[in-house]
Amino acid sequence: MKRKITPSDVFDINKKSGALILGKNRLDDYATKFLTKYCKQALVEPMPLPVDDILKDMGLTVQEVYLSSDLDVFGCCLLLDADVDIYDRETGKYLSTSFSAGTVLIDPLSESLYGEGSKRNTLIHEALHWEKDKTYFQILKVKNKNESEKLYPILCRQSETFFTPPEGKNTKENEVRWLEWQAHRLAPRVLMPKNCFKRKALEFIEQYKASGENTIYSCDTLIEDLSSFFITSRLSVKYRLIEVGLEDIISEFSDYNDVYEEINSNQDFVRLTPVEALKIIDSDSTLQNWITERHFVYADGYFVLANSQYVTQKDGKLFLTPKAKKNLSKCVINIREQNFVTYTNTYKDLLGYTVLKKVEGIDSRLLTFHPKYQSPLLNEPEETYQAFSQQLASYNEEEEIELIKLLGDPTKTLCNCLWFLMENRKWNYPDKFNEETGIHKNYHGRIKNDKANNMTTNVLMAICVGMQLCTRITQKLFDKSNNKLDYYKDPDKTYIRIMDTMPGLSLDDFNGILEQCGIQELGSEIKE
Repeated sequence: MKRKITPSDVFDINKKSGALILGKNRLDDYATKFLTKYCKQALVEPMPLPVDDILKDMGLTVQEVYLSSDLDVFGCCLLLDADVDIYDRETGKYLSTSFSAGTVLIDPLSESLYGEGSKRNTLIHEALHWEKDKTYFQILKVKNKNESEKLYPILCRQSETFFTPPEGKNTKENEVRWLEWQAHRLAPRVLMPKNCFKRKALEFIEQYKASGENTIYSCDTLIEDLSSFFITSRLSVKYRLIEVGLEDIISEFSDYNDVYEEINSNQDFVRLTPVEALKIIDSDSTLQNWITERHFVYADGYFVLANSQYVTQKDGKLFLTPKAKKNLSKCVINIREQNFVTYTNTYKDLLGYTVLKKVEGIDSRLLTFHPKYQSPLLNEPEETYQAFSQQLASYNEEEEIELIKLLGDPTKTLCNCLWFLMENRKWNYPDKFNEETGIHKNYHGRIKNDKANNMTTNVLMAICVGMQLCTRITQKLFDKSNNKLDYYKDPDKTYIRIMDTMPGLSLDDFNGILEQCGIQELGSEIKE
């Protein structure tokens, strides 16, 4: 009986849009078609693909530029003349820059952080866009001729590596996402053609077998040898071994479970304690950039988009909404957990990861973050975030306007500014002040009478936390004082990190986190 054709078996062109339609069962067929045109020899014998020569033959020009601040975007192929936002690492800003069609932009960090294999994968990814998607964009340009909408180039995002767009959604955006899905899956198949890759893998295994009767077969060794031979990433090799039908063989190797831990045994969307959240943020700047620039806050153990759709506040604490709990992939950073196992090339498999080791008794696990395991949907417009953060941090626009006037008035002191805020909160009596800040009652009168302008960082920070002020206002108050916040050194670094990611905490909850981090509690030396 003839097998029924499914969407996974389709290899066709959309007659209206010019978009390639390619099912997952036909990916190797397209890779073969591409190589038949540009490098037939790679289909005849195993070889590292001459990527630079192929791009040259295709008439493409490669230019290195920084494409994102959070290492999500690594490449872009200009299918039409267009502007691309280039990131300036010195100013921290993006600058729209014009490029000609046929230009391939690649972020130099793709190689320096993730290795040569990552760069080669990105270059072939972009070459595939030029080969298969140029007609689609040319047709789109004609259709949009009388419209003001600009056609922005497809960006090679790490966060789309494992993303599969919804089927049956007939929008331009979704059609483009499918073109990107194809490129992500085709690039490793072009770099490691099915038959030649499988032949080389079996050759290596035969070599190991010939080395002696007591040979211990190792996945780690096989993956490293194949990665070095084809000049590809180790992760691509891991998946390719499975895709070409060798899993039954390699699963018998002694270290299979350890080496494939990342793929087979990880947990997604793991909840973090507040301390784990702070520690994993501090361990790597990439995650820090994702949280600050894409606007995430910590709630219910997750870093979640700062949007009232996903986060609600109750008694000074943040909680996920029912909608967020049902849609974690759309609103939460994916922190993954896996067993901590060691083998010769463990460090290579963790290149580019944010890692926090978690030890419970004899059990060691890793909490990890990587852009490629994130959803491309994770982004929040600046205006949405600002509205939400203001709501969380006891924001009062009229109060802030008046406070800014006081802070900018050279005749007004720090105490004058604090007393203004205290009166607004009806902290009219020392007991209430002490309850909210943990600071000795005597400070209430001293602030009221303008006698505490030399207060320490500990005292001022305790007052700011007690008032549930946001980082921005806290910084302005510190600028008015004799104290300066050090964003890169504890305890200030931890104070700021908590304020940024866990806004609106009460002093008790704030101090609870400080205690677990081994940092002196606010107000702890000056309580009554």
